[in-house]
Amino acid sequence: MVVRAVCAALVPAVASGAVLASCSAGTPRLDHADAASGSVASTLDDPIPSVRHPKDLAAIPPCLLLTPAQLDAQHIDQPGRPKNVLGNTGCEWSDTARTRQFVAFVDIGNDVLRNVYSQRDTIPVLEVTQVAGQPAIRTMDDVHGTSCYFRVAAADTQTLILRFTSLRPDRQDPCVPAKTFAETILNNLPPLQS
Repeated sequence: MVVRAVCAALVPAVASGAVLASCSAGTPRLDHADAASGSVASTLDDPIPSVRHPKDLAAIPPCLLLTPAQLDAQHIDQPGRPKNVLGNTGCEWSDTARTRQFVAFVDIGNDVLRNVYSQRDTIPVLEVTQVAGQPAIRTMDDVHGTSCYFRVAAADTQTLILRFTSLRPDRQDPCVPAKTFAETILNNLPPLQS
């Protein structure tokens, strides 16, 4: 078995001070030779669907992934601030009233969805889903938390990692705006050129 330590992204959870890592460091990951030898379940058992319509997430700098009109529609009135976590470029947006915060990171080169899925037993809320037709995983650090994460495969090794945190006292479901934000970004991306 080939063990690979891959750290896809480390995104801080603002409300609780906790972090959710998309890291598989220390978690064994099988390569194609292991799969061919029958040491893992069939690819038919793989819960992560393949990317059918690859998008080029690397084509647009993170803080330009949304237009001013799209940010306004999400009640974001502050300019994006560039972020960098473990080599992944990203951007953070918020509103003047500090009731909401979006953070988006771009991971190029890692299989983030499978890395996160391999940690499913340690994540309180994890759902394999789709966003704008692309394979995705939705997670929450806490069932009653105010942050929701989406990791969306724009292409085989290009992943959008997004977190929405509600800072409002009325406890809105953070996954609704998180998904809307992710869909908007994916719809802005050009197709990946082969």
